[in-house]
Amino acid sequence: MLDSITLFFLSFHTFAGVSGCILNSIVLFLALFRTPKTIAAYTTILINFALTDFLACFTDLFIQMRHIPAGFTMAYLSRGLCTYFGPHVCYFIYSINISLVAHGLWSLLMGFSYRYYILFHPAPTRKALIVILMFISIPSIIQMITFLWADDDADEMKRIVVERFPEYQLQNETICGTINIIEFSAMFTILHMTCPITPVYITIWILRKKIIENLTSNSKDMSSKTKEMHKQLLKALTWQAMIPGFYGMSIVSYVIGQFFFNHPVFEYLTLTGFLFMPVLSPLSCLIFIQIYQKRVLSWWYKMIGNPIPDEWLTVLNATRTNATSSVAPSNEIKSKH
Repeated sequence: MLDSITLFFLSFHTFAGVSGCILNSIVLFLALFRTPKTIAAYTTILINFALTDFLACFTDLFIQMRHIPAGFTMAYLSRGLCTYFGPHVCYFIYSINISLVAHGLWSLLMGFSYRYYILFHPAPTRKALIVILMFISIPSIIQMITFLWADDDADEMKRIVVERFPEYQLQNETICGTINIIEFSAMFTILHMTCPITPVYITIWILRKKIIENLTSNSKDMSSKTKEMHKQLLKALTWQAMIPGFYGMSIVSYVIGQFFFNHPVFEYLTLTGFLFMPVLSPLSCLIFIQIYQKRVLSWWYKMIGNPIPDEWLTVLNATRTNATSSVAPSNEIKSKH
């Protein structure tokens, strides 16, 4: 029988994972088929976000992992569907999962950099954005590949963890992991997952501050429509700037378990914090990109039998004309200066 802590975290991972998959699927569909031509370039970034976050949620559902630090040994206890295929499959999917999380953090930094860049320059082409995305994915791909070499013998891992934590009753659990995290294959992943968060988070808030200062200083020359778009953009920037804080929560829980003391809450919280990012990220698109917001609400109105407001119809039918997105106002605001 599962204890209350385990049941809570497994229930949360299931709910959040399913919700994240649904939300990111919606964003992916909208980005591919319901996006105005005027923000087509930025759609490349949205597709990257949606696909990365969908896979992060899906793989988290499949592994439902718990970190158990034990000195220089790092064990991973799985309770997801991967347990039916053995510990090495769980480890393989876990390697993919955390590489997606890392790529999501770099992608978020790229998104803020893009918004700041287009305040002063024409928007990059889709090809240029694809090249940039491929470049920033290199560290995460290297991490995923090298981390696979840190998958040690599952029986030996279980023996070490059971001896270290007899109170956890892990004899019948699916356990994988790394016996010695000092080795490069494991240490590279640990450093890549923990060290970038501080400079990336600081840079995101600096970019947010500069974007807001630039938009505010020119707000007097904006039309009422552009001011509303400006307002939506500021809300989106605040929402998105808060998301990496959950990544930081995961790092803190890992550090506590690795260097201070073990507790199931901290052991589960490491991956739980990572899960917040791919679940909350699509909400920023669905809430603050007005064309997407209206599209989703129109689906809901149809489901409950309510008429779609007349003023929405032109916007919803003009997926290749005027952009009504709060992601795009940086370009429009720039042109109003």
